[in-house]
Amino acid sequence: MIDNAMQTQRRPRRSGSTKGARRDIQALRAVAVGLVVLNHLWPSSLPGGYVGVDVFFVISGFLISKHLLGELDRTGTVRLGAFYARRIKRLLPAALTVSVVSLTAAWVFLPFPRWESIAQETVAATLYVENWFLAARSVDYSAANAAASTAQHYWSLSVEEQFYLVWPVFLLGLFLLAARLRLRRQPTVRLGLAAVGILSLVFCIFITYTSRSEAYFVTPARVWEFAAGGLLGTLAAANIPSYRLGGRLRLSGMAQWLGCALILLSALTFDESTFFPGSAALVPVAGTMLVLWSGPHHPRWSPNVLLAVKPVQFIGDISYSLYLWHWPLIVIAPGVLDRDLSNWDRAALLGASVVLAVLTKYLIEDPGRTRLFKGFSPRRIFTLTLVAMAVVTVTAGAMVFTASSLQREQSAALDAASGGPCFGAKSLTAGRHCADPFGPPAVAEVSADDAPWKSAKECTKADNPIVVDGKVRLTECNFANGTAAAVTVWLVGDSHAEHWQSAVTELARQNNWVLRKSLFPGCPIVDVERVAFKGKPVRDPGFDSSCRGWSSSVSQRINEERPDIIFVSSFGAGETIEDGTGRPQLEQYRDGFAERITPWANHGAEVYVLRDTPLTLGRTTADCLTKNRDAPVECSTDGSEALAVDPLAEAAQAEQSSRIKVLDFSDQFCPGGRCYAAIGGVHVYFDDDHVTGTYMRSLIPEFAKRFNASRSG
Repeated sequence: MIDNAMQTQRRPRRSGSTKGARRDIQALRAVAVGLVVLNHLWPSSLPGGYVGVDVFFVISGFLISKHLLGELDRTGTVRLGAFYARRIKRLLPAALTVSVVSLTAAWVFLPFPRWESIAQETVAATLYVENWFLAARSVDYSAANAAASTAQHYWSLSVEEQFYLVWPVFLLGLFLLAARLRLRRQPTVRLGLAAVGILSLVFCIFITYTSRSEAYFVTPARVWEFAAGGLLGTLAAANIPSYRLGGRLRLSGMAQWLGCALILLSALTFDESTFFPGSAALVPVAGTMLVLWSGPHHPRWSPNVLLAVKPVQFIGDISYSLYLWHWPLIVIAPGVLDRDLSNWDRAALLGASVVLAVLTKYLIEDPGRTRLFKGFSPRRIFTLTLVAMAVVTVTAGAMVFTASSLQREQSAALDAASGGPCFGAKSLTAGRHCADPFGPPAVAEVSADDAPWKSAKECTKADNPIVVDGKVRLTECNFANGTAAAVTVWLVGDSHAEHWQSAVTELARQNNWVLRKSLFPGCPIVDVERVAFKGKPVRDPGFDSSCRGWSSSVSQRINEERPDIIFVSSFGAGETIEDGTGRPQLEQYRDGFAERITPWANHGAEVYVLRDTPLTLGRTTADCLTKNRDAPVECSTDGSEALAVDPLAEAAQAEQSSRIKVLDFSDQFCPGGRCYAAIGGVHVYFDDDHVTGTYMRSLIPEFAKRFNASRSG
């Protein structure tokens, strides 16, 4: 993804060249983009393909540092305006073109609830802050379940652009410092690069351990990879023989083999459970450095024999455009085809990505770098860049405005229908007065307004809140109307307790209760480690510490305040825990939950366990309903599969306490043993495992009826 013009060497290369570029670097580009693209198309076959991004980062550090240090050696300074203008001419024409095309395609082919997030990320990508945008969303559970946007892959380009912005100033500063202190310039630069690299690596390891999801995107955790390449770049710029292993071809070939092996090893063995980047990123970074360090000269038995072949060099030539195009096609194709992607579809997308990359390379990339802006001053280029960015931003704004208008219309339609006797869950108890309760939904899409985590306006931060990692985890909804002896009620749990909040809040409003809600998405309310989520290993010490701290704080607060009623629910089927015993999950959960809910009951509370809702088995039912407009029943699931064992409900029943009861609404989702995606003209699911706010509100009459019957019983 770097300017090929920077790669020209000072002496002839035995291995030949590809348009003036070092063949080994072009091959590294081909390997890097190939790993990323194949990982995105077939993630289970190449689970660690994401390391291709790290290969790109090292190459960037190497080439840019070599180029800048060469200019500093020749002139004693860096023409910053000219440098930034070259970067813009090289990178922005293709990037902005793909952004505009992808945004337009998403507008045409994808459902409107996705437009706002796609527009937001496109603007973030255009401003080259997408990595920070994703870092912020990665710690937001409600956002983490959102569908991928067409601009998501721009996060790595954002990191690179931020590197390009700062690196010239940093290297110039080191040169000036060396001159001021009368130090040798090259050793000073290497020492500065090493210091920054070590600090960044330490930070990377630390933040990966404490906040793994955030660590992947933030720039400071990636600087060391650029610095590693930069250190090699300083040797190359100074033409130091040791940069190329003293010219020893045997060592050069061995280094190249080992470097390639490390890159491929990490791509094949790393997966979602790997603590990455962290210290694990040292493997692909070291591999890339070895290939670069081996230089352009290699013996015949080196991997260069394979890397120098024309197809590999061709992929290296188009690697930047290929990276830009492949991801939007993967995101948009299901909307165009109106179905999930098959392997043949994925292969076709790979071919289409290559075709688009070739067209972009020769019609946009190369002209933009060589002749399109010839004679333009840096100021003029900067002005055109701002105009182009403004065009993308305005287009994205129009998309958001249109989505908001459609969302208001849909919300109005749902509000108008909600009072009817056959709306949502009410259709299940209305008898023969309703038409087919399992017909298509009244509105085609599930909008953001239907998110289950939207809280009532009366709910505000509690006077004495529970705060975990700076985030308030206790809110209060006071419906007591000044009554001194009002009933105090708590709603506690993860996001599967959170999607019950509309029903519990309405019940509190009807009964003039004081409702306190403490919710931590993704966190089981047990004092043990969470080791997997939805079947995927997620060992995250930072999250685990916060989760267990919240669980203990909530339990202690409840025991101190002794509320009258507690509603609790948990996604036990999706949150794998380990208490160190190795026992079956159900046994571990039973003991863990009993340690929590039994003391609450012993302190006088009525504990109501809300049995977990049926699962969609990983399927997004809104998409299924779109694809099966005339046969929505095709999106239903057999209750024996969808109704997983709920360990919290099992623990409650095992206690055999009159103060601990289970409220089971499974029949309101799975009447007759079949679980439906739409009931009473309403989408049941917001995503693959959370219930829409609209359907939960339609369940309020039945919820109140069963709760009151349970109390009186």
